[in-house]
Amino acid sequence: MMLMEERRKFILNKLMSEGSVHVGALANELSVTYETIRKDLSYLEEKGLLVKSHGGATLKQNAIENSFQVREKENLYLKKDIAKKAMELIPDNSSIIVGTGSTTLELANLLAEKSGYKIFTDSLPVATILMPSNNQVFLFGGEIRAKSSSVFGGWTASLIEKVQVDICFLGTDGFKNIDGPSSPSSSDAFVDSLLIKHSEKRYVLGDETKFNRKSLYKISDWNDITGLITNKTAPSEELFNLSKMVNIITC
Repeated sequence: MMLMEERRKFILNKLMSEGSVHVGALANELSVTYETIRKDLSYLEEKGLLVKSHGGATLKQNAIENSFQVREKENLYLKKDIAKKAMELIPDNSSIIVGTGSTTLELANLLAEKSGYKIFTDSLPVATILMPSNNQVFLFGGEIRAKSSSVFGGWTASLIEKVQVDICFLGTDGFKNIDGPSSPSSSDAFVDSLLIKHSEKRYVLGDETKFNRKSLYKISDWNDITGLITNKTAPSEELFNLSKMVNIITC
């Protein structure tokens, strides 16, 4: 049987990977009583990590930043559709920035099958995917940030300042009740804001779930963005409202 701290860590990991948990399922999985799980959930709620609901709990928004390895597995089919739509916007022989994120990684997978592009990125997974391709690939240097598998800091900023590309593609953690794309990391948001300034056209890739999520740090205003690429199954009212601020491209 797990110790109390191990059990609570297990519950948090479950929340991070699945978004919600149920008392009964946890009690069975961990071989403890319902009351033990309820006490664990109450403790984690007091710590500001989750919100208790009837029969279970959900992860508190912005409380924990999921690792890149967790995020890249979420809503994969939605991200693949968005990446395909993004590819339609890229002219041959373009210079491109591909920012960090799980949806931009799907775009990198498609770019890796092409040739003739000059591609810049602050994302280690994106650079790894593109490395064997027939494109010129440039990785901005800097301090490595493990949570997002990206680079940041003064070195990163100084290198970004030296380029001006045709088009960039950025991810977002969400944009509910916020007038622009957002990130859970201040350093990632700062780097993304620089990438926008050094691109002629600027697209945000955000699947339908991002309409109900927001994060701590705004990357930019919507009027700095050329277009938001999202799924046509996104909430219709939210799509309509957001279309007043930014060009929306659906897939």
